[in-house]
Amino acid sequence: MYHYSELYRDFLGCRPELKKYLYAESPADVADMIGSARVGRNELCDILIRQNRQFNAKPGTLASIEKLRNDNALCVFTGQQVGLLGGPLLTLYKAIGTVKMAAKLQMEFDRPVVPVFWMAADDHDYDEVSHFHYIEDDGSPGKFVYSSRSLAGVPVSEVFLDNKDDYDRFADSVRRAYGATDFTEELYERLFAAYRMDANLTNAFGRYFADIFPDLGLILFSPADIEVKKLSRRFFQRVAEHYFNVKSLLEETATSLAMDRYHVQSEKKLTAVHLFYHDPVRRPIHFADETYLVGDKRLALPGLHDLIERNPELFSPDVLTRPVWQSYLFPVVAHAGGPGEIAYFCQIGKLFRLFELTQPYYFARPSATIVEKRHEEFMRKHQLELSDLTGDIEQLVNRILGKSFPEDMEEKFNAFRGKLESDYNDLVRYILTFEENLEPMARQVLGKIDYALKILEKKTFDRHKKQMQATRNQIYRLASALYPYHNLQERSYNINYFISKHGFEIVDHIFEMLDRETTDHQIIYLSEYRQ
Repeated sequence: MYHYSELYRDFLGCRPELKKYLYAESPADVADMIGSARVGRNELCDILIRQNRQFNAKPGTLASIEKLRNDNALCVFTGQQVGLLGGPLLTLYKAIGTVKMAAKLQMEFDRPVVPVFWMAADDHDYDEVSHFHYIEDDGSPGKFVYSSRSLAGVPVSEVFLDNKDDYDRFADSVRRAYGATDFTEELYERLFAAYRMDANLTNAFGRYFADIFPDLGLILFSPADIEVKKLSRRFFQRVAEHYFNVKSLLEETATSLAMDRYHVQSEKKLTAVHLFYHDPVRRPIHFADETYLVGDKRLALPGLHDLIERNPELFSPDVLTRPVWQSYLFPVVAHAGGPGEIAYFCQIGKLFRLFELTQPYYFARPSATIVEKRHEEFMRKHQLELSDLTGDIEQLVNRILGKSFPEDMEEKFNAFRGKLESDYNDLVRYILTFEENLEPMARQVLGKIDYALKILEKKTFDRHKKQMQATRNQIYRLASALYPYHNLQERSYNINYFISKHGFEIVDHIFEMLDRETTDHQIIYLSEYRQ
């Protein structure tokens, strides 16, 4: 199942074994248990208004933020790294699934439920966000990396498109990647308005995502905001205070996962405090010799408390405490996640109870592959499914070409081989009646004849394969388009390729076609798209 882990397959199958890690039976259970807010709702919404206006948010987003001021309002969350040019398609799918789930729960609960997208602006994995994939002219997958400069450890909120040589190379590569079509003039205008020279990567992502996403109330949120960090002082302090408790609970869960034959998604050192300190690169805080190692400092707990109090903007949670921080800031009723995220969430269920919070209900983000009309026609002609592309492509090539090999040609070879062997054996029996010693030579000659016949047959098939080179190339193009790098399309390509071919309205079509209710991998055929 597309390289899914056993844990994620069991999650999709609703196996009861996971209930010891993911507690909520339904979003309604969570909605009933969410307590009072840990931070000021109006303060948080003021931050969201400021951020989303900076992203040029549409009216529906601003209306969602106003709904969130209601003490009874809930949030459905998802999140992703702020990938270049809007990130891979799965980023868009997550947002769509979250909007649809929020609308569904709002109707069910008869209370405000708003969708929120957490932009991982504190994340320091530059390699995850510094590139985009595209399809080369020959149909093979291509990759552009923005800069080879070392930015290891720098939060992406502090990365800027500020090198002119790198930026010019980026702009040229974008235009080469998407070419010139009826839609690319508008595409480049809107892309480069967001990803302009000197832009911050997080803000550029926010502007472009807010631009292309339908006006359906999705709120974008950057946790790297200094005002957010000020609201989070007490949470950061409690993470440090609870070092031993967090360590113990994570060890218990890791042992339980191993006993259930599940993998542990994130293995941290036992000294990890699960907080980062930005100095200026993002460094993990560790506990050793009764002190906290914070950058180049050794601090006792009161000293760390004081540093957090004075400079909360220098701190951020790690991957295991980040979801808990999310529920500290927001009334999170549900969260859309993929295979890796669900595995993380299974590790941290007990942490919510430690911090007196309610673990959200987790649901699988939508997963899909977009198939253009020409690829759909080829698949239909050869009766192919997406799963056929997950194996050895050369075997698939041989299978398809083998089916097109003239049947009568193969029959003629087999018939000739049978007749030849029969006639030859008659001849050998006749020869041996007067000279028995010729039998070894006769058998050897038959072997040589058979060998030569097989060479002729292979050369005939090879010549056919050469004649079918166009078909072969189509298979390679199909695999590159739908299963690049031997993985799902959604993990590599972004929406801009499809916008360049079909216009910005393609986003609305994907929104309409993507089914949030199913956990199956979906196929979106663009033959159904009418622009």
